[in-house]
Amino acid sequence: MSYPQQPYPSKGDSNTLSIVGIVLGCVAFLFCPPLFGIAGLVCGIVGNSKGERLAGTAIGVSIAGLVLGMVIGFAFGTLSV
Repeated sequence: MSYPQQPYPSKGDSNTLSIVGIVLGCVAFLFCPPLFGIAGLVCGIVGNSKGERLAGTAIGVSIAGLVLGMVIGFAFGTLSV
């Protein structure tokens, strides 16, 4: 008895790490930018090495979340003192 072959995703079909990187980059705007921004950046870079389509977007959003989150945090931190 022969079983049909299961379709396996080819390289670049999955965007899981890139989507996680985008979400972490968005969270970095408001909460702990160094932690979430760097984690999103790492997910984007690993996704890029796996050939994911959205990896560039994840890297860009993570960098923006890291930088802008720190600028916003610095601005509000100096205003409250």
